[in-house]
Amino acid sequence: MSKSKTRENRAGPAAYIGARLARLRGAMAAKKLPALLVTSFADVSYLTGFEGDDSYLLVLADGGELLISDSRFEEQIGREAPWIKTYMRQKPIVPETVGLLKRLKVSKLGVQAESMTLAVAEGLKKELGGKTKLIPAASVVVNLRHIKDAEEIAITERAIVIAEEAFEAMKRQLKLGMTESDMAGLLGYEMRKRGALNSSFDTIIGINANASLPHYRPGDVKLTDGASVLVDWGARYRGYCSDLTRMVFINKIDPRIRKIYDIVLKAQVAAIDAIKPNLTGKMIDKVARDIIKKAGYGKQFGHGTGHGMGRDIHEAISLSRFSNTTLKPGMVVTVEPGIYLPQIGGVRIEDDVLVTSDGHRVLSHASKDIESAIVRI
Repeated sequence: MSKSKTRENRAGPAAYIGARLARLRGAMAAKKLPALLVTSFADVSYLTGFEGDDSYLLVLADGGELLISDSRFEEQIGREAPWIKTYMRQKPIVPETVGLLKRLKVSKLGVQAESMTLAVAEGLKKELGGKTKLIPAASVVVNLRHIKDAEEIAITERAIVIAEEAFEAMKRQLKLGMTESDMAGLLGYEMRKRGALNSSFDTIIGINANASLPHYRPGDVKLTDGASVLVDWGARYRGYCSDLTRMVFINKIDPRIRKIYDIVLKAQVAAIDAIKPNLTGKMIDKVARDIIKKAGYGKQFGHGTGHGMGRDIHEAISLSRFSNTTLKPGMVVTVEPGIYLPQIGGVRIEDDVLVTSDGHRVLSHASKDIESAIVRI
């Protein structure tokens, strides 16, 4: 078997990658970590620009990063992160990582407690034999990712445009007799046509009564005249997610659904309007929830009003009754109140919103006017 090899780095990273690494080292210094082993693939991508997987990143506080990967990704790393020093392993990743730590004489190592499995942690401890102390360092990178830089915002906006264009393309192709699964497949195809890697999550499409299930999975229910359809979808583009929900009505609107649509839309718009720095997640949730509760549907709105979004479709920021998260400029959140009527249907309306220094900016632009949601076929 050929030996593992180290590929030396070339020119330095892009400015935004350099800035992320500098922020990370600041966080490491605050926790007195001389080294951090990044094992979350999303975090490795965030810190390097390499969009592959099955790779670790070792960050040293006094300078230097080492990407631990293998030959499957060598060419991809050369394209996406040509600046980084890379160790191409030949053996399983844990023993190879241990060998590097020993050679570098790392005595104290921060590990990502939120993403490292118990098996990997135990494997590291056993192989290191007590020569390196493992320090749980949960959310060190995740907390940095809460605040999006200009590059991330631009990519997220493109992910949103892809999703919105694909949705309109799908609507133009709807036919009576199509199933929920047909619609989900068509929507996914239209997103990929426009450059998406894939969907941000399993697309939710619920026709009529199925729309009362907030996380329903598409099945074989067919489009019929008068159908109400809840569509919750998003595109993953260059590692970043979009997340939107809109309603579609086939030829006409059930009066019961029209009534709750107006309430949900009012609640959603009010919650978006309230977003600004220094408010907490529970404050924004209360704006939407109070409107829905006053209309008599409080028990039919069980989930939170929104969540953080970025490389993961659900990031730790929350807009819920229980959230003490303080909003800060650069955060991207969804706003998605809903009302769900068992055996009848449901309405949810969702947009992606950037918190700015003086308030907010809505990143998504798909129409929410109820008449625009009617598709005549």
